[in-house]
Amino acid sequence: MRYKIFLFVPLLLLLLSEQGSAQKFLTGRIFSKNGEDTLKSVSIHNITEQRYDLSDEDGSYRIQVMAGDHVSFSSVGYKADTVTITESMLTNTYQISLAVRPQSLQSVSVVYSNYQLDSMDRRKEYAWVYDNGNTPRFEHQRAGDGVGVEMNIFRNAGKPERQREKLQKRLSKEEQDYYVNFRYSKEYVTKITHFQGDSLIQFMKKYRPSYDYCRKAAPVDILVYINDCFKLYMKGE
Repeated sequence: MRYKIFLFVPLLLLLLSEQGSAQKFLTGRIFSKNGEDTLKSVSIHNITEQRYDLSDEDGSYRIQVMAGDHVSFSSVGYKADTVTITESMLTNTYQISLAVRPQSLQSVSVVYSNYQLDSMDRRKEYAWVYDNGNTPRFEHQRAGDGVGVEMNIFRNAGKPERQREKLQKRLSKEEQDYYVNFRYSKEYVTKITHFQGDSLIQFMKKYRPSYDYCRKAAPVDILVYINDCFKLYMKGE
């Protein structure tokens, strides 16, 4: 019996080692085509294995795959792209570029604003996060492989429910940012301040209103707010 135990332990370690080494990951960054902007929160779906992930703040991504798997990349406002994994794609980082999807005039646009339409599209895009009846397979680790930064929402998450909750919080925060951008848009600020380029970016960053304020403010309140901030900015305050 003692010899059987000694033989079993090395065999078990060997099997675990082979299993770990068999895991392969597709890694890289996601960009907007014809631009240098990286795309965050792009939905990455290993269609073959039903695994999901999101790109990080800097556009980096990492998802477990095998050669032959089909992986799709999709984000609201961009054309989805699907690739078939080859061994060569796993030896180096694989960059993805998504083309902007042309805006099409829809009949519902009379009722809903562009922001509301985009918001509904985002809800559909991340249905795998919000639909409790669908339990996706999440990536549990973001190894330090030199691609991007580790994604804290997946680290130490013991159950899919906890991972889903953290993802929902992240997407909720991003939805608030989208709403502020909608109420406090570059086009609107430019009309009032006539700022362009770096001056516009600096002004908008310094006086960016909170989400709570934007939810409560009427259109005239936003106008007055920007105008008052413009006066302060010109005084150097």
